[in-house]
Amino acid sequence: MPGALRFNFLGGRYNWAFHTEAEPHLGGRRLYQPRRRGLGGSSSINGMTYVRGHALDYERWVTEGATGWSYAEVLPYFKRMESHEIGDNPWHGGGGPVRIARVSAVHPINKAFLEAGEQAGYVRSDDLNGYRQESFGRFDVNVDRGVRASAAPTTRAARVAWEPGAMPWWMHKRGCAA
Repeated sequence: MPGALRFNFLGGRYNWAFHTEAEPHLGGRRLYQPRRRGLGGSSSINGMTYVRGHALDYERWVTEGATGWSYAEVLPYFKRMESHEIGDNPWHGGGGPVRIARVSAVHPINKAFLEAGEQAGYVRSDDLNGYRQESFGRFDVNVDRGVRASAAPTTRAARVAWEPGAMPWWMHKRGCAA
C-alpha cells in the first residue's frame, strides 16, 4: 500500500469520514467508515485489495428481504465490471473497465503465513473471489501495471458530470453537508 495512504483516511479534503450507527454487538461503538470525496469513490483511497464478499452473505441478504441481491444475480455485474488478468471464466470477467490483477510478488512472511494455514488444516485457494472463498490465499488487487485501478476512469468514461465539491445524490437525500 502507498505510504501516504493514511492521509486519505484522516478525513477532510479527500474523505467524508463517516461513522456507522451505534453497533449493539460491539458495545454501542460507532465504527469509522472512510469514504472518498471525488470520482471513483472509495476505490480511490482504499488499500487496493479486491474482495467482493462471501457468496453466502449475498444469499443471507435475500432471506432478509434484499430481493435481487443473490450471488447468482450480482455475479454478472461483477464479471461485466472486471478486466481480470486471468481472463473470462465462470467467476471473472475479462473485458470490463476495472483492471483486476493477482499479487505477483509474495514476501517470505506472506508465504510462511499461507503455509502455516495449510499446516493448520485450512484449504488454500488461488482465487478468493472464485469458487472456494473460505480459504487461505493471496488477494486480488485493483492494480494495472503497478498503478491503482480505481473506478474513476470508468466514471469518466461513462461521461458522468461532476463538479468539484459535489456530493452524491444519496448524501443530499440524507441532509449531509459538503
